[in-house]
Amino acid sequence: MTAGLLAPARPEAPARPSRGAALLARVLPGTVAVLVALGLWELAPRLGWVREQSVPPFSATLREAGAVLADPVFAAGLAASAGRWAAGLGLAVVIGVPLGLVMARVRVVRALVDPVLTLLYPVPKVAFVLLFVLWFGAGWLSQVLVIVLGSLIPLVVSAYHGAAGVDERLVWSARALGTGRWRTVAGVVLPAALPQVLSGLRIAVTLSLFTLVASELLVRRSGVGAYLFDNLDIGQNLRVWGTGLVVATIGALLDAALVAAVRRTLHWFEGEV
Repeated sequence: MTAGLLAPARPEAPARPSRGAALLARVLPGTVAVLVALGLWELAPRLGWVREQSVPPFSATLREAGAVLADPVFAAGLAASAGRWAAGLGLAVVIGVPLGLVMARVRVVRALVDPVLTLLYPVPKVAFVLLFVLWFGAGWLSQVLVIVLGSLIPLVVSAYHGAAGVDERLVWSARALGTGRWRTVAGVVLPAALPQVLSGLRIAVTLSLFTLVASELLVRRSGVGAYLFDNLDIGQNLRVWGTGLVVATIGALLDAALVAAVRRTLHWFEGEV
């Protein structure tokens, strides 16, 4: 009994923070940073740090964003842009993810594709717009191809590294059970590489939006980019800022929706997407 009384007490396990506290710790720093940035945006033109004609206050930009959303011309341009964006990003996913997986498992494919990606990587993808316009005309196809090209490399690279990092014992076990090579890639390699593939998709979404608007600024046939340029042409700077705020908000909402979907789907994944 004495020995039991004198035995050192076991250290208590540290209390795990509640889910609400963990969420607050993750969200609060970013929220504070955004509020500070918006406050500076509001104050800078009012205090004369920048010209109000060039950088309108955030409150005025926010009101103008509401007017942009109510503009039927913008709604038509947004619908056209959404179609191009979905087609371009969808094609990039369909091409890029399988290509990256195969590159990680088949040396010949990697040897053929890697030099091409290395050459394309440093080139601004919007520069290909004019080349595609010469080949295919200034229509839907040229802009979709530019979006595909702008989104493809992060998808290929993330899928390649995700597949290359798969534990070979999983592949050997599947092959030992009689699973064919391509079924092993689809049923074993892809699920194991999925977290990195989705990280590449998150980057691709951002790049696809940038490439979309930039290509529309150059071609100026229809879409959000053409709407931006038309208003800039006639000196409607506040409308340009309001449109930019709408586009930035759409991009942030798409990113948040993707992250939420990943966390819900890959509930076992503890890392960051």
